[in-house]
Amino acid sequence: MNALASRQRPLLPVREAVVTRVQGSAPTVIGASMCLLADGSLLGTVGGGRMEYQICQVLRSPRSEAPPALLTFTLGTADDQCCGGQVEICVLDVPLFFSELYQSGASRLYQRDSAGRLQLVAGITRLGRQIGSFDALTVLLRADAPGMDVEERHFALPAPHHQPLWIFGAGHVGRAVARMAHELDFALSVFDERVEWADPAAFPPEVAVVDQWSWVDLQAPAIDAVVLIMTYSHAMDYALLEHFIGEPLAYLGVIASRSKAARFSHALARSGHDIPDYLHMPMGLPGLGKKPPEIAISVLAELLRLRQQKTRFLIKGKAE
Repeated sequence: MNALASRQRPLLPVREAVVTRVQGSAPTVIGASMCLLADGSLLGTVGGGRMEYQICQVLRSPRSEAPPALLTFTLGTADDQCCGGQVEICVLDVPLFFSELYQSGASRLYQRDSAGRLQLVAGITRLGRQIGSFDALTVLLRADAPGMDVEERHFALPAPHHQPLWIFGAGHVGRAVARMAHELDFALSVFDERVEWADPAAFPPEVAVVDQWSWVDLQAPAIDAVVLIMTYSHAMDYALLEHFIGEPLAYLGVIASRSKAARFSHALARSGHDIPDYLHMPMGLPGLGKKPPEIAISVLAELLRLRQQKTRFLIKGKAE
């Protein structure tokens, strides 16, 4: 087997550490996971610092010395990590039978024992195949976020939602946005009719690159979709803006100077369009620079801020 084939061969998890509770200020979230792979490497994170260092030691311990465990960390100065919160992490062995549940897009369901430790009992692969206890899967199907069920018996780790992100323009900025965004759970599509720029090799493998489409094809994929407009042509930018201005999007961004933004806003008003709150023109947080990576960071920072605001709103709604 050559070196390339060896790198592409899927690595199998043999042990996992998963964050089950977080209280107070802590550098992690419920559902964060770190796996020890069969080749001895580690994948994922439970928050870093001394806490993660200790978890790495537990994960790499011989199985006879590290049975499934429930570990609690109080993040104070005595432990050289003064975040001030408390984190509960469960370490468990992963049977080979469940290895497919650790691929991107899969969901997992764990069951607590009398000591509070977790055991993996079921899940759904990224292709929709159900593995394990079918009776317990109803808990997983109802879960919309990582956490315990109301009976404190099962811990669900549903697949993250991949928010649709459509980028129009495969130039330097579009490529910079795509490279960063694919790590942030966005479902990416890049549109550019220029064959020399619509090169799939220039993007992560998960990105769909589209070089031919019609206006009929450009229907928003979901109500929470993000559309970013940054083509080589101002005329094309405006045509796309006018096409999407009435769609129920989460975010519509246009790369623009102040004068371009003013010109486009006046043109929209003359055409009778209302300016929706989700239109960001220029897009991105201001003052972070004009280089493609700087623009990409400013745009993605704005998208992440909106995502966190929505998450806090949903959590507050459930609490009420």
